[in-house]
Amino acid sequence: MWRTSLFLLAALPALAGFSQPVQTVKLKHGQNAVTLTFEADQRIRRAEAHCDCTEVNIEGSRLVAQVDTSKFEGEVEKTIDATTDDGRTTRLSMHFTVPAALNLSARTLRWKLGAPATPQVLRISIPKGSPLRNVTNASLSGTDFDYDPRKGKTPGEFTVTVTPKSTAKRALNRLIIDTDSSDPRFARYIIYLQVKK
Repeated sequence: MWRTSLFLLAALPALAGFSQPVQTVKLKHGQNAVTLTFEADQRIRRAEAHCDCTEVNIEGSRLVAQVDTSKFEGEVEKTIDATTDDGRTTRLSMHFTVPAALNLSARTLRWKLGAPATPQVLRISIPKGSPLRNVTNASLSGTDFDYDPRKGKTPGEFTVTVTPKSTAKRALNRLIIDTDSSDPRFARYIIYLQVKK
C-alpha cells in the first residue's frame, strides 16, 4: 500500500501541467480576433503556434494567445505546443465557432457522369445578426448548367435551382453569389457545380 502511495506522489508532478489545455469560444458576427490565456503550474520556456493567425506571448507561467479569426467560418481548431521548465511539451487547443454571415445548403453541387440531369436546389439564408442584409445577384461562370435564382417568401431567404444541360461529359462551372456587403470576406460566395465520375 505504501509503495502505491509513494508511486502516486512521485507521479503527481508529471500529471500536472496546464490547468485548462483546451478552450472553446463562440464568437459573434464581426468579431475578428480573440485572446485566450493558458495557465501552467510552472514557468513556460517556449511556445510554438501552428498557424500564422496566432500570436503567442509568454508571461512567466502564463501563455497569452491572440488569434486573428477574420478569415475563418464555422468550426475551427488551432493549436500551440508549449514547453515548461521541466521539459514537458503540452499541446494547447483552441476551438472556435465562427458564425456564418450567409448560410448555404452546399458549397458544391455534384452530378454523376451519365446520371439523369435532374435539378438541384441551393438554399441560401441570411442568419440573424449577420452583417449582410441582402443577396444582390447570382451569376454563372461557364455554360454547362442552367440556373434559376428566386427570392424566398421570408426576407433573407433565396433559392437557386441548378440543372446540368447534360451529364454525358465532365463539367466544372461556378455559381457566384454576390451580397450587399462592403466587406470583401462576405461580398462574394462561390459554389462549384460538377459533373464527374
